[in-house]
Amino acid sequence: MQRRSFLKQTALSAAALALPGNEMFAAAKADLAPGQMDPSHRTFASYLDVGYDQSHRPQFHFTSRKNWLNDPNGLVYYDGEWHLFFQHYALGLGSGTKTWGHAVSRDMVHWKQIPHAILPYSNGAIWSGTAVIDHHNSLGRQIGDTKTMVAYFTKTHQPGFFQAAAYSTDKGRTFTLINKGEALVANQGYSRGERDPKVFWNKQNKKWVMVLILGGGRPSTIRFFESDNMVDWEIAGEIKRRWAAECIDMFELSVDGDKNNSKWVLADASYDYEVGNFDGKVFSSDEKNYQGDLGSRCFYASQVFNNAPNGRVVQIGWMKDKSQENVFLANNMPFNQQLSFPCELSLRTTAEGIRLFRWPVNEIANLYAKSHKFKNLNIASANKALAKIKPELIDLSIEFEPGGTDTVELSVRGLKIRYDNASRQFTYTATTIPAPAIDGKVKLRLLVDRTSLELFANDGAAVSTDYAIPAPQNHDLSISADGVLKINLLVVNELESAWPNLVESPIH
Repeated sequence: MQRRSFLKQTALSAAALALPGNEMFAAAKADLAPGQMDPSHRTFASYLDVGYDQSHRPQFHFTSRKNWLNDPNGLVYYDGEWHLFFQHYALGLGSGTKTWGHAVSRDMVHWKQIPHAILPYSNGAIWSGTAVIDHHNSLGRQIGDTKTMVAYFTKTHQPGFFQAAAYSTDKGRTFTLINKGEALVANQGYSRGERDPKVFWNKQNKKWVMVLILGGGRPSTIRFFESDNMVDWEIAGEIKRRWAAECIDMFELSVDGDKNNSKWVLADASYDYEVGNFDGKVFSSDEKNYQGDLGSRCFYASQVFNNAPNGRVVQIGWMKDKSQENVFLANNMPFNQQLSFPCELSLRTTAEGIRLFRWPVNEIANLYAKSHKFKNLNIASANKALAKIKPELIDLSIEFEPGGTDTVELSVRGLKIRYDNASRQFTYTATTIPAPAIDGKVKLRLLVDRTSLELFANDGAAVSTDYAIPAPQNHDLSISADGVLKINLLVVNELESAWPNLVESPIH
């Protein structure tokens, strides 16, 4: 994009952000019919002049071609496609009145952004929510053999938010508002503090379930609704939690891969989570919550895909950048913010109890350009092997035995990840990741993109997500230790970009 175009877009964003509340938005839609989506947000055609090769564009993490994104929304799989909807300000680089952006993928690594899915209407924005596949035709909208996709979202509207929905009969390419976008779940009395509906099919009682956060206080109320027809919702139960905030997610996982033993996970935007049971109406647990990501608060509002094949539970979060000088704006990028790399979740029994594990999806191998694998190394032989590898985008795994050392340091393109044997943890800047040796061995996997570092210790038992900018001209890898270090395995995968080389691509 030419600099003049970029500055014009930035000025538009700044002007929008300067207006109090929704004044600009309301003025733009004063003449809209009830339930009519705002045509001023149909901006996707203008995105096609923006490529993916800017210096700070992540190369295997999702970004919008242009403009702002935040929470992943409506993650759902259908007929060979992974659908990624996301909170998107379609008019500028800063956070503004939201639409649902939309991208699709066959493998969760090669994404194709397509026109925005659900646009603002009736003096309000389209906030976070869920998409489901109506396999039972509960809504009664199915055409032919194509199942209906139904999206639920929070509609911001004064004086109080409510929950609305839209449906698609063409695999998510176009959506029609249900009940002209009016409330399917009316405001529950908390004004703005109720939002982000999570919806799923509960096979136990054969009903649709909606989970809704109310209040956002301490404690917050988590209310469960149920429905037979996806339109009429009744309160089924509720719980209160002091840790819970916005963007509640809820999903079922087998424990240790045993399909006859499953638990439910309840999580919020900051990725606090509990493990418990769900009877279709109420979630029950020991009420102990755990932290699912240990990075510097860069993993937020995560969501798992509904309807994923083969029982997979795959998660994506917003890599929320709270730095004072935003890395993308500071470097004149045409987009703002990114999403985490898709990871598969599992529940495993540990010495501390049942815990969530998180691991990059195997489809990352579709991006491997070169792979290097070494076994039974010491420091000297490891560095000799690494000196011949000069990657930009990296998926690196190491297993070592730290018994003869106090500290081990891995340098990856200038990023320093340190292991302390006494405290049994990795550190990266202010992030600490517990990694006690198991049978004398410690494992670490890391993903390095142009603006991020994701660390997975001991097969995903502890994970951190951080913004990080490797030194642009530094493609070196090295290992150091203050004693004798035995490296059992070292694997370096060099990744290629997930993005197309051409600027233009078909819209649909």
